[in-house]
Amino acid sequence: MKIKLIYLTLALVFLSCNQAKKKTSTQENVKTSNSNSIRLELLTDALKNPIQMSIPNDNTHRKFLTNRGGQIWILENKTVLPIPFLQLNTAQDSLGLEGPEGIGTINGMAFHPQFSTNYKFYVCYNAAPSIANDPIKLVISEFLVDEDNPNLTNKESEIRILEVEGENIANNGGKIAFGPDGYLYISIGDDAIGDENYVHHAQDLNHFNGKILRINVNTLPYSIPSDNPFAGISDAKPEIWAYGLRKMWRYTFDPKSKQLFGADVGEGQQEEINIVTKGANLGWPYMEGESVYMEDNSIHKSGFKMPINTYSHEDGVCIIGGNFYYGKENPYLQNKLVFGDFRGSIFSLTKETNGKWTRELLEIQNKLDDVFLICGFDTDEENELYVMGFSNTNVGPKGAIYKIMH
Repeated sequence: MKIKLIYLTLALVFLSCNQAKKKTSTQENVKTSNSNSIRLELLTDALKNPIQMSIPNDNTHRKFLTNRGGQIWILENKTVLPIPFLQLNTAQDSLGLEGPEGIGTINGMAFHPQFSTNYKFYVCYNAAPSIANDPIKLVISEFLVDEDNPNLTNKESEIRILEVEGENIANNGGKIAFGPDGYLYISIGDDAIGDENYVHHAQDLNHFNGKILRINVNTLPYSIPSDNPFAGISDAKPEIWAYGLRKMWRYTFDPKSKQLFGADVGEGQQEEINIVTKGANLGWPYMEGESVYMEDNSIHKSGFKMPINTYSHEDGVCIIGGNFYYGKENPYLQNKLVFGDFRGSIFSLTKETNGKWTRELLEIQNKLDDVFLICGFDTDEENELYVMGFSNTNVGPKGAIYKIMH
């Protein structure tokens, strides 16, 4: 029973995916052929719930592995170092909170573009409230590496850059990443997590929920880039870059086009991939993919930016954004966006000559005995691609990171 409860907690709360299977009327540009195939080569299974692999541009060849439970580990020479780079142990026990939605949960990290000289990195995590009855805060903090040990964090160096409170914010954390422009991008969800009294804020520019933010962290406090779409506009948060998203758990910047490709987790009908542009409105909660989620005849849906690809809950339950592939191991995947679904499927997305994007299911040659639940994708210094997540084994959930091979 305990194993089943752990599995349900991870599967249903980790990404707040609605696993109901409902057919939808449209499926855009899907190939049924899965003639290409991939293999999964184990990198490490030392983490319980890995969600991210990050590599700083400091020529140390270290891989930083984020465990959602509250640690960042270093993989060096194929070995996970015994002491975590960062450990966010908190007041979790005294407040009675536990599980992936609890205090200390890490949603992601990002190295400053000048990390090799300024030693700064950023972490998005759930922070303890000042008193037990306060809501959990979603925090983006700046940290410095320890001066005496480059494999440790100076925890005393923490500076909180941004704090967000609100209903269900503990489960609405997303990704932080520096864009090609050097600014920090932050995705924050607008998922009700089954709360019937929750008020969606994705269309309200006075709230951070359901948005992608863009800020300049080279000043303290942070500053607003002058070309942000709502900078200087009254009744709007100037940090907002795009809005109308439900839960963009993962997104990526294409190194070639510099465009932001985001995977927005659906509610009960469709999962979607979007090209997110300045000031874009992705439509949530009125639209979910190409389908209507909330009826409102006063809303002009023509102003919503539509996704480039969607799939229904016949093909998955929860989209996990990936990366463009520019490595050497998989020639077939060149120039394709590779992403997955929490339930274990891995897809590629290709832009055709007519401008349409076509999704293809990749065949996994060496499927695991236990279902591998995908939590994230990342690339290494050679642009090779990795997938991470956990399996529900007979002794409980077990995490792993695999390199995607041909």
